Amino acid sequence: MCYERAVSALYLEESDKVAQVEFLQHTDFVAKVSGLDPFKYSEEALSKTYDRLDLDMIWFTYDPFHPWSSAKDRGDYFVVRTDSWSKAFPTTWHETFTVKSVDEVLEFNPFEAWEIPSLDELIEHFQKTHSRVQSVYKSQLVPGGTYLTCFMWLIMLFGLKWTVKAAYYEPERFKKLLDRFGELSLLQAKAWAQTDIKAFISHDDICGTQGPFFPHEWMRKHLYPWYKRLWSELKSKGIIVLFCTDGDMTSIVDDVAEAGADGFIIEECCDL
Repeated sequence: MCYERAVSALYLEESDKVAQVEFLQHTDFVAKVSGLDPFKYSEEALSKTYDRLDLDMIWFTYDPFHPWSSAKDRGDYFVVRTDSWSKAFPTTWHETFTVKSVDEVLEFNPFEAWEIPSLDELIEHFQKTHSRVQSVYKSQLVPGGTYLTCFMWLIMLFGLKWTVKAAYYEPERFKKLLDRFGELSLLQAKAWAQTDIKAFISHDDICGTQGPFFPHEWMRKHLYPWYKRLWSELKSKGIIVLFCTDGDMTSIVDDVAEAGADGFIIEECCDL
């Protein structure tokens, strides 16, 4: 019933109750609800927790190319913290960025730095990955998704400070940088569109608690056109797009919806 309830909610259909999506990883909570040891049976414990709470959809994003690989090669410092969220499901924090100049940011090319698979290879890989996770959460809807829609690539690789600095000091070169990552995201969107997913979580941190990082006109010119291109690939196959960002996105909701988002995953600081 949970899977069907989630699908009904995505298509704005009536159901027996309001559908719910959750991100669960608190070790003690998962252990208590599932009755299993998350250290020994991590996936089984999470799956049983979702079932017992009658939850309908899980939070899921998957990115085969991760900017942190290049950041680690550059010498950036990372730390795994079991005290910040969950001992059984620890989080990794990017604590230092050793970027030395704006040029270092602007000259990066993911197609030169990373080995990028073909579209067919990505389709097969995404389908296999999604099918495996869906087999774990048999009662819930597992969406497709990316944590790195467009702008997030740069934040993860260079940090917000250097990303914003590069955008303001060298706007034309920054546009070319953003376009390179946009092309990479477009390749992935085309691949996801050929899988059997029903929904897609598109995450991009473009806001802080005080609102968007850039002026609205800048985002309308440089960022939202990429959103529209990416999401149109998914929407052409009937896939529902859910947009997610940190911070207060109240002032940009209409723009993001116009770009193609069907729904939003928001923080409590939003005034909707």
